[in-house]
Amino acid sequence: MTPKSDQEPGEKLVVRRGRVDSVDLYEVKENELELLEKGSPASLQLNFSVFLLSLAFSATLTLSTATVKWPIMETVFVVLLIIGLLLGVYLLISWWRTRTSITGIIATIRKRIPPEPVDIEAKRKESSVIKGSDHAPSG
Repeated sequence: MTPKSDQEPGEKLVVRRGRVDSVDLYEVKENELELLEKGSPASLQLNFSVFLLSLAFSATLTLSTATVKWPIMETVFVVLLIIGLLLGVYLLISWWRTRTSITGIIATIRKRIPPEPVDIEAKRKESSVIKGSDHAPSG
């Protein structure tokens, strides 16, 4: 293909096309397209939930294994533990209730085109031709 600057104004573009038997076109709603593009908004809740639960777990391990010299440090770790645990569990539950699967959206879009009807007689002819070709000719 030649670049546009090399083409003369009256020159036509050659298009080569390979033939296909059929093409399935799916209509997609605006909100489905946005969900596919950005991902579910609930995924942000899951990210924060994992972060806060990790923070709470780290605070728990620190409190159970280390000796803290200052009482204010112990109070900070207890506050981190409580806030991380409560908010992490809340966001995890919130994510679980509002999650939307990308595969679920795609399945919904695919269901808009019904499956092709199966021609039983054509299937029988195909299977008989296949069975007949298994035997080698004797002679």
